[in-house]
Amino acid sequence: MSSAALKEIKPIKIPDEIPYEEKQSCKKLLALYTGDTFDNNSWDVVLASSGKRGTLRFPNSNQYPLLEIEILKAAILSMLSAGATLSTCSSRIHDACFVFDYFESKGLSIAQLNQELFYNFYNYLGKIKLENWHRNRYLQTLQALAETGERLGVLNILSIVPVGRRFKNSASPKRAPEVQVVAQVDSLFFNLSNDIPLGYRVMYFTLRLRTHRISEVIAISLDCISYPEENVFAISVPTAKETAYHVPVFHQYSFLADGICESIYYKLLIRQHDYALSMQEQLKPQYQGYLFVHPNLLRIITTNDFNSYLVKLCADNNVVDSDGNAAKITSHDLRHINVCERLQGNVISATETMVECNHSSMNQTLGYGYPSKKDEAKHLAKITKQMPLFREQKKVQCLQVPSFKYDRLLDEPTTRMIPGYGICCNQTCKPQFEKCLACESFLPDPAYRDYFSAAIDLLLKRNRRIVQKHGDNTIVQHNEELIRLYQVCIKTIDSESIHRS
Repeated sequence: MSSAALKEIKPIKIPDEIPYEEKQSCKKLLALYTGDTFDNNSWDVVLASSGKRGTLRFPNSNQYPLLEIEILKAAILSMLSAGATLSTCSSRIHDACFVFDYFESKGLSIAQLNQELFYNFYNYLGKIKLENWHRNRYLQTLQALAETGERLGVLNILSIVPVGRRFKNSASPKRAPEVQVVAQVDSLFFNLSNDIPLGYRVMYFTLRLRTHRISEVIAISLDCISYPEENVFAISVPTAKETAYHVPVFHQYSFLADGICESIYYKLLIRQHDYALSMQEQLKPQYQGYLFVHPNLLRIITTNDFNSYLVKLCADNNVVDSDGNAAKITSHDLRHINVCERLQGNVISATETMVECNHSSMNQTLGYGYPSKKDEAKHLAKITKQMPLFREQKKVQCLQVPSFKYDRLLDEPTTRMIPGYGICCNQTCKPQFEKCLACESFLPDPAYRDYFSAAIDLLLKRNRRIVQKHGDNTIVQHNEELIRLYQVCIKTIDSESIHRS
């Protein structure tokens, strides 16, 4: 570290601990989650919302200064109150110890953080062998600690300290498998005359009909089937990252019993239920009460069982991609393809997809919305909007652009697809769904005109009900703004259609 930086650090008076008033506030918040005291080195936490239990272990004052430990505890309490999981909190504690170790190696405290020290830490992360996402985790932890310390009044972080700086993550997004590959696997599972084990077939149907995680499907209980009304059956599925050894929250999903696909699914579901019921007395207690009993072993089907079977099935039946290369899929690939189908197929909105997936944010859902490059190129090629493909190129004067040009378009950093809405040509921001509609860089997809129209009708009905019940006018105004944006999109699509004709 430079002598100038040390001179700047030296006069700072470092408190021994957080203020008494702030500590009392933390104690009150902690009481909502555990009976342990704020000063304990471990907290046995119970999350009332999910019924989860776990222990959070903190470093002791022999390892790091008490002030740093208390800042970390306050940061963890903020995370718990914001709905963070216990595993996320544990990871933050682990990352904080890495940050503290760096400051200890320099003989300094986080309370002395300034611009010079931040860039020293940033450069240090750049030199060690880590992926950028891992480096950014440590930077995010440092930012959380700095902001918490400033909120508690024990840190004074100058605005010139760029705690929000991150390494650029050059990794390409995780994409869904090609539609062609999934279609081949679908044909195998939907062909009831082949010898696919019943349990694996029912699991595949469940994963294709809804956007479940494989762990949720494995944890489906034996009494999952119900009949809420005539000609309708429903299944109850856990909606959290769970194993069969937890007791998660359940959601119900309803199906028409006489639907073409649903009727097949129902018959298979009943057969699996009857098989699992017949095996209960032979199973160990920890495996009893679950629907997906293994077809050959006295236990339930595991994630590895199902994914290994998918790999074998693809290899045995010569499943190939559009280039003729051998292809395979996993249970998580099915979750990706389901989200892509919903966002691109006018099935439900992006927000509803996020709820169905039980995602914590829209960004997480967006991460699942990337189809394979081949399929994305085909989809973009169907968009008939006349638009400039590259920076200095003139507008395209044809109704459809060859797919290979869209392959190049996908590689352009200034262009990205917003699943379910259209195309964004601004590299300085990330897709934000509804917010994108008001942006000049947004180009609405004509394929979604019906969605925009249906959304307007739905919002108008909601506003009428709110007015009739003298509801919140703020919600009415928000809906009116969305209606205006959707109308602009329809107007743009229609004007382009008239222009082309």
